Amino acid sequence: MKKYLISLIGIFLFSSYLTAQLQLDAEFRIRPQLLHGYKKPVAKNTDPAFHIGQRTRLNLRYAKNHLKTLISIQDVRVWGDENIVNPTGVKGKKDRTLDIYEAWVQFDVGKNSTLKIGRQEMKYDDQRHISWRNWWNRGQTYDALTYSYKNKKTGWQFDVSASFNSKKEDLTGNDYSDGTGYFGKVNPILTHDFVYLRKNFNPKSYVSLTIIGAGYQKEGTKNTIYLTMTEGVHVNYNMTKKATDGLFAKANAFVQNGSNIQGKQVNAHMFTLLAGYRTMKKKLEFNIGFEYLSGNDAYNSSADYKKVDHTYNLLYGGRHPYYEGYMDWFVVPKSSLFGGLRTVSVGMMYKLSKSAKLKLAYNNVALANNVIKKDNHGQVVLKVDKGSNLAQTFDILYINKFNKIVMLHAGFSYGIPSTDFNKMKGISNPGSNYFGFMMLTVKPVLYKSVLK
Repeated sequence: MKKYLISLIGIFLFSSYLTAQLQLDAEFRIRPQLLHGYKKPVAKNTDPAFHIGQRTRLNLRYAKNHLKTLISIQDVRVWGDENIVNPTGVKGKKDRTLDIYEAWVQFDVGKNSTLKIGRQEMKYDDQRHISWRNWWNRGQTYDALTYSYKNKKTGWQFDVSASFNSKKEDLTGNDYSDGTGYFGKVNPILTHDFVYLRKNFNPKSYVSLTIIGAGYQKEGTKNTIYLTMTEGVHVNYNMTKKATDGLFAKANAFVQNGSNIQGKQVNAHMFTLLAGYRTMKKKLEFNIGFEYLSGNDAYNSSADYKKVDHTYNLLYGGRHPYYEGYMDWFVVPKSSLFGGLRTVSVGMMYKLSKSAKLKLAYNNVALANNVIKKDNHGQVVLKVDKGSNLAQTFDILYINKFNKIVMLHAGFSYGIPSTDFNKMKGISNPGSNYFGFMMLTVKPVLYKSVLK
């Protein structure tokens, strides 16, 4: 990593003499968290956890004529997690915390077209499938080649992106031929490709179409890829940066087909809807939402049904705070025993001042399909019917953007798991579940050259 820092400093010094725009900026994000049932309900008498996480980024941006580049170095750590210590002090960590977050070059290839190559952030629509996962301290970037066409006059946008990911330079694919650590441990998406088409009808309304091909390498092989296809539309009315008072809504409708990570046929779908009303010059708004993720019906024993996977895969899409709010109980299909989800939510937002706002939300989560839980011997220990309540969650969030550099987020969430959900998680003596955080983000511009 030292050679990256030396290269970054060298580019910075050399570029000062060029007739180009050069900017060096940083991000400091510090988030203390109090956790008692975050991501998974806890049993009674479980002690709460507290830690402070920090993300630090240093970004070098360069632009000249039809060329732009970005190099972003990132360090993610928890305060006090150093593991190189002696009786008189703390020295550091054995494992790496410093890494390249973004590293790309972008060319103008036409009047309205660009080509971006390298490690890059991606976020489309409300980020249900392609997201930068910003809540996660490490974030999410993609090693890819992305072509983008945007025509402001006609309102059309067309993006196409492709990638192929390998563990080592001399291997085809990721070489998981030993079959260890498969799915959820070391087998990421091998190739992530998509087409995105969008039409803006006016400054506050648009419709988009997304087609994604996510390829997973077959276990025990180097060259066989199982391709999960995802196709759907996003509709956005009055929820853009140009939004005004009045009705607003956004919706997603997607289907999945092809093969899953084990090579099984896929037939899954998802639907989300958020609608509401905004008033008082965008000072107050109310909303109601519905979200559905399909899953497998454990009661259906037909051979034709069982040979198909009905569980919807969210790919690298955003999870937080979708599907049940900030407690993050249902961010992976396993959380509902692959039975899918059906969530109803209500919320409100009130602007306390020009820079500060308060958000409140309530979520009620139910099963989309019947599920069965078995013990280690294959014996059925629990059956939960379709439509059964799983949890209720309450969120309160305070946001204050003091200026262009400093922003504060603070929140508290409380979750009430149902008896069935506690049993699904193996909890017989349930306790209270809550999560609180306070996140300070500071983004200073350290240097910006004058374009000559």
